[in-house]
Parts: sequence; C-alpha cells; structure tokens
Amino acid sequence: MLFLNYTPDLTETDMTIYREIVKDMDAVVYMRIRDLAETTYCSTASIQRFCQKFDCSGWAEFKTKLRMYNNQSNHRGQLPNDIDGGEITRSIAACEDGQYQQAIDRAAHLLYEHSQVVWVGFGTSRIVADYGAVTYSNSVNMSFAVTAPSTHPQIDYPEAVYKSMCVVICSVSGENRVVVGYMNELLKHGVPIIAITNSANSTIARLSTVALAYYVTPQDLDGANLTSQTPAIYIIEKMTRRAMMLARPENVRQLEDNTSYQ
Repeated sequence: MLFLNYTPDLTETDMTIYREIVKDMDAVVYMRIRDLAETTYCSTASIQRFCQKFDCSGWAEFKTKLRMYNNQSNHRGQLPNDIDGGEITRSIAACEDGQYQQAIDRAAHLLYEHSQVVWVGFGTSRIVADYGAVTYSNSVNMSFAVTAPSTHPQIDYPEAVYKSMCVVICSVSGENRVVVGYMNELLKHGVPIIAITNSANSTIARLSTVALAYYVTPQDLDGANLTSQTPAIYIIEKMTRRAMMLARPENVRQLEDNTSYQ
C-alpha cells in the first residue's frame, strides 16, 4: 500500500485519510497537516497515528516518502533523472558533521579491532561491497566481500572466529530480506555490524552497531536500482582512511610528507 510492501491495519478514519491522499497525491505532498485535517474532517492526532502505521514518525516524514513514491510512479518505465551533482555534494558535505564524524570514528575503531573484515552487498550494492573489500585490503588488512548472500550459507564457525569478525553491510534501501536474514545470523553471535545505507530508519540501519546513512533520491528503471552510489563510496574511503590511521600511523605520516612535497 503506497510505499509499503504490505497493507497495514487501517480503521475507518484511516481509510478516510488514505482515500483523500490517493485522490490528489500531487497536492497532498505540499499540504500542511492542518490542511489535510480540514479536508478530511479528521484531527491532526488521527493523521499522526495514520503516519505511524506507515512506518513514519510523523507527517513530515510521511510526506517525504510519499513524494518519492509519487515521483517514481509518475516516471515508472521512463529514464531516471540525470544525476543531481548538487544533491550528491550536499550528501557528502553532511558527512563532515561532528556527530557523523564520531560515527565514522566508531566504525573505524571496530574495523581496526577485528582481524576478519567482511563486506556484504547484494544486487547493485555488490559493486560497493567489492570496492570496500579491495580498498580495505590495500590500505589496512586483508578482507573479502560476500556479494551473493543467498548462495553463501552461514557456517557454524567457532566462537573465536566470530569474535574476530566485523561485517560491513552495503544496502541502498536497507530492507533487502536476504541481507537482513544474513545479518540476523551474525547478530546471534555478537558480530558487530556497520551499515552503509540510504536510510537511517531502515531495518538494516536500526539493527546495526554503527549506521552510516546518506541521503540521495532513489532512482530505478523497471525494478533496476540506479540510485547513485557516490556517497557510499565516499563513506567507505573516509572510514578506511580512519582505520588506516589507527593500524598504520607511520604510513599516514609518510603519505602526508609525500603530499607536502607536491
């Protein structure tokens, strides 16, 4: 229903709100909650409860998801919009925020403290996972990517192996069921998980030890995900450099010295 892949339990009041939303979606995405309340003769509290049934904290988040859903529906089967360089730049700039930097530092310490680093990606995110594994192997320590979790069964490793393991999960939606299932098996053994995803409210982000979210407009063409992965690559490089500073401080100083001579 709408942007959900299931139908929530709706009351008659909820259905009144729902019918008004689908009747004129183009206008609703610009409405204030008071405007919708007046149109439907419902209270703003009823609309807030309606939004929560659609996995949204409130009207503002619901409108954002509805706008994305409406745009995708209007352009389904058409070529996606050109890449918005400004949006990507803003997404990367948001990574420089103080709290975000602290999250990257926590992720880097997790990588540094574990000898087995595994990168997991499915679908288009498998390329990002591969890139993460190669970059980390080149600069910090050997790591590998699992790019087909459905055909890579969980093995009952000794607990010592799980204790040495840290997993980085790359997922645009953060809702891939195969990856979530894979993640749940790791969590049973207390494996720390770093999530790089396009939604901080996604299942994968919420279950992770550290969530590094970016925000770009999702794009797809006939079910194929074409969302830009540029911010994810930036986060991987940022996090890997921080881990390298912890693991090889002498190499970092040498790199800085070489740069100063250029």
